[in-house]
Amino acid sequence: MCLMAPARVVSVDGSICQVELGGRIDPVSMILEPDLQVGDWVLVNSGTVVRRLDPDQAEEMTQALATMFEMADEADAAEAQALAEAAEAQALAEAAEAQVQAEAAALAAPAAAGSPPGAIP
Repeated sequence: MCLMAPARVVSVDGSICQVELGGRIDPVSMILEPDLQVGDWVLVNSGTVVRRLDPDQAEEMTQALATMFEMADEADAAEAQALAEAAEAQALAEAAEAQVQAEAAALAAPAAAGSPPGAIP
């Protein structure tokens, strides 16, 4: 999945510019916005500058993306916690089932040997 994101132009060379995006420097095409300068804010999608942004737009988009990623991280953490709790509950259920089977086998053993269940040997 491609995500459009704001980036800052750090260098320009012909029809390619370098942009800082999330702490990385990446080359992108300027074919749709050929008159960019160092310091401009741009919207990048799939390796292409889609349009120039004013700094306020870039800040707003950056904050919105940060919030979205934070919420996704929180959801991932909640899902991991729920899976851990489900695994623990499954393990407890399996242990209880094993105990019930062991107790049933212990009660059935005297009957198989000819003694009535609960009889004192």
